[in-house]
Amino acid sequence: MPSRNGYTRRRFIRTAGIAAGGALLSGLPAGSLAGVPGANEFLRLGWVGVGGRGSSLLRHALNLVSVSTLQVAAICDIDAAARQRAVAACGAMKPAGIQDYRELLERKDVDAVIIATPIHLHAEHAVAVMKAGKHCYCEKPLGRTPQEVKAVHEAVKAAGKKFQVGFQWRYHNGFLALVDAVQGGAVGKVHFVTAARHVGGYPTSGWYVDRSLSGDLIVEQAVHEMNIFCWMLKAHPLRAAGFGGINALKDVPPGRTIMDHYGVTYEFPEGIDLQYSHCVYTPSGFGGLHQTVYGSDGRGVSLEDTTRLSLTKDGKKTTTQIPLPPDQDATEAALQSFAQSIREDKEPLANVDAGRNATLMAILGRTAIHERRVAEWREMEV
Repeated sequence: MPSRNGYTRRRFIRTAGIAAGGALLSGLPAGSLAGVPGANEFLRLGWVGVGGRGSSLLRHALNLVSVSTLQVAAICDIDAAARQRAVAACGAMKPAGIQDYRELLERKDVDAVIIATPIHLHAEHAVAVMKAGKHCYCEKPLGRTPQEVKAVHEAVKAAGKKFQVGFQWRYHNGFLALVDAVQGGAVGKVHFVTAARHVGGYPTSGWYVDRSLSGDLIVEQAVHEMNIFCWMLKAHPLRAAGFGGINALKDVPPGRTIMDHYGVTYEFPEGIDLQYSHCVYTPSGFGGLHQTVYGSDGRGVSLEDTTRLSLTKDGKKTTTQIPLPPDQDATEAALQSFAQSIREDKEPLANVDAGRNATLMAILGRTAIHERRVAEWREMEV
């Protein structure tokens, strides 16, 4: 039921349905996974990449279901030590340890593949998974360039397999509430959006700090926000302009090429402007994450640090703090939803179209910042 502020719990009900009753794959009869030919009672998974993010995804997956309903069939990583740790974490399932991802894709006992490799490998691996005829959960973003994004998008459309992007915020109660409020009319017509990620602790080593490998900070990290913006506004931006660079973290580490701060403004259809800033050297006690939407008739909605949602109506000058229900881990909810999309033969919420728009929005902003000009969306549509 809508509240007097126009807020609805429609998405909460759906999310609760995902989380309720434990694992989504439990209790399935043999062969009942609609999108998995010949799958018996298991959804058989293969992992490509078990570094930091890949190991985290594996831990979350192992938390979701018992070994009687989930099977990790194969683990692939070029790092032998990481591969062995992941295999050991799977216990009695004893997945095969593989060095070459192409060998994993040839296996008949793998129905779906989880890609959690460094960003410069996402497009290569995702296209290969689609050509192998397997379902895929691919960590964000789709790629570093418009050409890589196009290659993945076209491969998914041609394969007809389930493809979900690692946008766990689409399965997070706070962001579901924000999107519901805006799309449900709580702020009337959207006029203006501000958002920020002012944090500390971003990696200072490895491929992350090489923008030729990571796509730069806005593509590697802020693509999460870009996904929320495109989803919430049901559109992609038309153009972008901004500035940024490296000031506090020059040569941290030596040779660093990714920005440590930037600000970018996007213009969306219907004259909606969106201002976003990002800083990774924020002092302790300052900053955080926020998204604020300014609407018609003095109305607005704000989400602070993903957990505190406020709706405001001017005139009465009152703000309603809406308590968000206890949130299941968003990554686990995302993985459950991926399994559900395969079982029920439905399109994932975080599908390849969402991945395309969010990744291209990030690349659009990067282009504007790097080249110090207004960058147009049509440049992204290669």
